[in-house]
Amino acid sequence: VSTSEMHLPFDSSSIDRDISSNERAVRIDPYAALNWSYVSSAYMARSRESDDLATAVKAEKAARRSLAIRKLGNVGAWNKLISSLLQEHRFKDALAECEKAENVKLYSDDTALLRFECLIEIGRYVEAGVQLSKHPRIAENAAGYSVVARLFDLQGMPDSAVSLYRRAAVEVDRNAGMPSYAVGWFHTRLAMQLAKVGKHDQAKHEFECALALYPRDYKAMAGLTRLSAQDERWKDAIEWGNRSDEIAQMADVRALVGDAYAMLGDSTKAEEQYGRVAALVGRPSGMNDGLHEVAPAAGTHGHRLDRQYAQFCADHRRDPDGAYAAAIRDFAAREDIYSYDTLAWVCLTRGDTAEASKAIAKALATKTKDPMVLYHA
Repeated sequence: VSTSEMHLPFDSSSIDRDISSNERAVRIDPYAALNWSYVSSAYMARSRESDDLATAVKAEKAARRSLAIRKLGNVGAWNKLISSLLQEHRFKDALAECEKAENVKLYSDDTALLRFECLIEIGRYVEAGVQLSKHPRIAENAAGYSVVARLFDLQGMPDSAVSLYRRAAVEVDRNAGMPSYAVGWFHTRLAMQLAKVGKHDQAKHEFECALALYPRDYKAMAGLTRLSAQDERWKDAIEWGNRSDEIAQMADVRALVGDAYAMLGDSTKAEEQYGRVAALVGRPSGMNDGLHEVAPAAGTHGHRLDRQYAQFCADHRRDPDGAYAAAIRDFAAREDIYSYDTLAWVCLTRGDTAEASKAIAKALATKTKDPMVLYHA
């Protein structure tokens, strides 16, 4: 039996039905904490499908409403609040909520895992390791394997990360009760890691497996865009990039589609895509000095795309001032190794080799073997 046959086929309309029924429940009884917690879950499922900010914010508000009604015994709502903040890329706010939950003794293994994830997102890797040693049970299921795998990859153990992602995928494949879109997520994460270690054929297989489970998995489509570009299959890169873009627009994917057109000799279409990168990150009039950004359009990403814009500009030798401003904002929000890497790459292209050298040394401090970071170094 194939993996996709073991799980119910993905049905996007089922999310709409869940939202509708849970909204009806909170209208009937607006003082039931559990009802608001359930509606938060339904909103999160919709937000994750297309990286939509508005629905993530609704999930956050519903979780806060649940906690306002009742905190005692309501750790599930607190975890949903943290998850919604992560979805909005408000990593420091999410960590603060983890700490609040711990302070009032409303803490579960899921909260411990979310805290571990928050610490990784903001570059506090030593603290993440301490968190794992204090709560070893968080690494005993598929979700835990996947987050620990991220730390392994950052610490220069990419093959160990592959093994953990593979273990997670095997575990969820056997769980017939897990929704197909959730199972697909694990195969996409495995595929991304396989691509990092150069196993492109295996990565392609896992991305395709994810799409068989979850045909709207835009992250799998984006992964196939990147693989196609790395393998110089330019037409495939354009096709997958456009398919991904129809569901959720990603700045780096738009840039890759532009690169593919450039490699095929169509500079007009390439520049059109590069212009769309600028518009997507809040520069509707094009490149500028970094002083006039606006918020991204409604219905798109719930977070700033400063990192993607800075990397795009550095890769393409464009808008050096705007790129530097974006890199600094990204660094202030995250301070992970990729913030240092982005800052280093931008500084190098601006001719500031001293600042670039300091930043890339910080990016390499964890002994990462990420091919992009090593190339920049």
